[in-house]
Amino acid sequence: MRSFLSVLFISVLAPACTGSLDPSPPAAAPSDDGPAFGQDVPLADALVVDNDGVSPSPTEADDAADESTSALTDSAQERVVASYEETAAPPIAATSDAGPDGACMDPLGPGHLAIDELMIESVAGAGDYGQWIEVQSALDCAVNVRGLHGECAHGAKVATFDVTDDLWIPPRGTFVVADSNMSAINHYLPGAVLAWFGHRGDVLRKKGSTITLSTRDAVIDTVTYPALALAVGASLAFPSDCDPNSRSDWGRWQLSTASWFPGFSGTPNAPNTDVSCR
Repeated sequence: MRSFLSVLFISVLAPACTGSLDPSPPAAAPSDDGPAFGQDVPLADALVVDNDGVSPSPTEADDAADESTSALTDSAQERVVASYEETAAPPIAATSDAGPDGACMDPLGPGHLAIDELMIESVAGAGDYGQWIEVQSALDCAVNVRGLHGECAHGAKVATFDVTDDLWIPPRGTFVVADSNMSAINHYLPGAVLAWFGHRGDVLRKKGSTITLSTRDAVIDTVTYPALALAVGASLAFPSDCDPNSRSDWGRWQLSTASWFPGFSGTPNAPNTDVSCR
């Protein structure tokens, strides 16, 4: 599929959620192909590519089951997406090309971003298009994440996204990467929302996977989550008051209690203050 966004900027200079995309969804056309990492792709798009040389942590039996499920749900996804193809949401308001006041002097580097919230199971079973991850800036200045590349292993394939235009994240601010940037499908996620290339759904494996954020020069952040106790419709959040160095301790991650949309719990593009460190 091809996302409607080609340029995406953030003008908000606060980490909390301050707005949402127009609920009218963009046009989308299903596609299984896309450019490789390093080639230009539209902002908020990502690529699903063969990954024969990578063996994700789940078992081969799980991989085979995932591939079978994906084949069965592709046609269902196409029908869902087709029902929202008539109108397109406008892009987020742009900031100055020179960058906002208080912009970082150094380019994006290791440790500057951290994955701190995961919506792994928005619905029970397969055919889940409401998954998302939240990424937070660890910097006290506004950072341009142009050039950021994301990957998430899924069976024998890898879901990806690439940021190919200026995208300024305010100090300690956040953005979300979702299975779909269509508001009616992602349950009206607020704030800045990017999408994995292809809008395929089921990007986040419910039995565990690895998510990696990188640039051409370095790995910015990586998270490997195991099979976890999940609750349908609730995100798994790393509390804002926990030491960032303890993110690998999955006993500290907790199910969100705040709700941003009826029937769903989580704090997308807002601080994870609904849970406390333990």
